[in-house]
Amino acid sequence: MKILPLLLISGLGLLLQPPARAQEAAPAFKEEAMTITRQLAAFISLDDARQLPVRRLTQQRLSEQADARQLYANDPDMLQQKLTAIGQAYTTQLGTILAPAQYERYLAAAPGTLHAAVAAVRTPAPVVITQVVAATTVPRKPAPKPVPARPAVAGRAAAKGAAVRR
Repeated sequence: MKILPLLLISGLGLLLQPPARAQEAAPAFKEEAMTITRQLAAFISLDDARQLPVRRLTQQRLSEQADARQLYANDPDMLQQKLTAIGQAYTTQLGTILAPAQYERYLAAAPGTLHAAVAAVRTPAPVVITQVVAATTVPRKPAPKPVPARPAVAGRAAAKGAAVRR
């Protein structure tokens, strides 16, 4: 009976530890996101009402990038794919927050102008593949001849109809 309260207390202690670690990591991203958002705000004339959502989105991107770097540290190709996907999602979501003129300025930023964490990552345009086929003459087969209707079948149906009428 004395063991049960000890197990409950130790279980509660384990449950409370992960949020403490998450809170330790969050301020680093929060400060970095704030600095990056200030730089972005100056570049695209970001108004006060949009700064908080942009900062939250930037903080989320920084966190996702850090997680991807940790998960795919041994697979550089997969890491690059994940970072590109995170960047594309950020660019798309930023388009829903910013005014159209701000978003256009953001997209028009030259590479290296903005911090890498907020640089626009565009979705590649679909590649159109055109193939030229050499004209060749294919011999045509003659059209099949129509099959004539069988008069006997029509006659039987007429005979049945006449038999039903009687």
